[in-house]
Amino acid sequence: MKKRPLVWGWSVAMALMAPVASAQQAATPAAAEETDALTDKARQLYEEGRAAAAAGQWADAHASFLAAWAIKNHYQIASNLGVACLKLGKHRDAAEYLTRYLREAPASKVRERQAAEASLKEALAKVASVTVQVAPQGAEVTVDRAAVGRAPLPDPVFLDPGQHEIGARLEGHVPEKRPIEAAAGAAETVVLQLDRRPAPDAGVGAGAGVVAGPVVPPRDNVRTAVLVGGGIAAGAGVVTGVVLTVLSNGRASDAEELRRELITEGGGFALCPDVNPSRCAALKDTVLAKNDLTNAAFWSFVAGGAIGVGTLVYGLVTMKPAASTPSVQVAPLLGAGASGLLLSGKF
Repeated sequence: MKKRPLVWGWSVAMALMAPVASAQQAATPAAAEETDALTDKARQLYEEGRAAAAAGQWADAHASFLAAWAIKNHYQIASNLGVACLKLGKHRDAAEYLTRYLREAPASKVRERQAAEASLKEALAKVASVTVQVAPQGAEVTVDRAAVGRAPLPDPVFLDPGQHEIGARLEGHVPEKRPIEAAAGAAETVVLQLDRRPAPDAGVGAGAGVVAGPVVPPRDNVRTAVLVGGGIAAGAGVVTGVVLTVLSNGRASDAEELRRELITEGGGFALCPDVNPSRCAALKDTVLAKNDLTNAAFWSFVAGGAIGVGTLVYGLVTMKPAASTPSVQVAPLLGAGASGLLLSGKF
């Protein structure tokens, strides 16, 4: 006698049409109308699948049941979809849908559950059933690098015979993977334990082979930055003062040369602007430029010295007790038309 497919009667169609009462109360009229439309479409596809299955057109039945399942994940659709997969030789998919049916279907459906168990037994003879246990919970489980859910998985993972890879990953943990040789009809358990990633300053990384350098406390970083920055600023001030002093001395030489020329033209007297108005104007501009450069050089030395003293004081105040005894040396800098301070120390 020819076996009849595992398809169900009008009770299933009524179950697909029946909306959840609480959802009806909470949904807006537009949402309720959309839900009813989807339910009607799923029922229509389900009935088309039943008709195709009754005619032995299993490819059409599979397509209809699969489309209905995409709209509504009802356990009754899962059972018929599982049988269609089994008829088409899709044993792994059949095991998945039939297992879900048996997990969700009421215990009162005794005959239906017995038929589903018989179909599942036929599918399991062609695939491997792998129970995946992962710690900690919440980790994403992967099969051949494709995500299949998060731990704990409600059902085993079904694999076609051959080489596969079971893995798990979770943020803040080291991913774990395990190769497995799946055999038809075999049942195995894979246990994956995910370890937390080491902290960045934990020293030697696991398997990395690289030794982390010494960790500099934030306070030492700030102190070093202040001392280096202060030293650079003080040095820049002194260098600027020296450059301006050189330029000022050059202007002073130019002014002296112009004054001598005017004295020669004036017969021993530099009578400006009567003797030579243009030279007198040049002399005046040169003297003013010399004065400006001298003033700028002076204040550059003052600023550099102040920054240097402040940096030294900061270095002394923030110095660790175990450090060597600090020393400070101050020496005057004297030159033609300029003056300053030379600061040096050890801290």
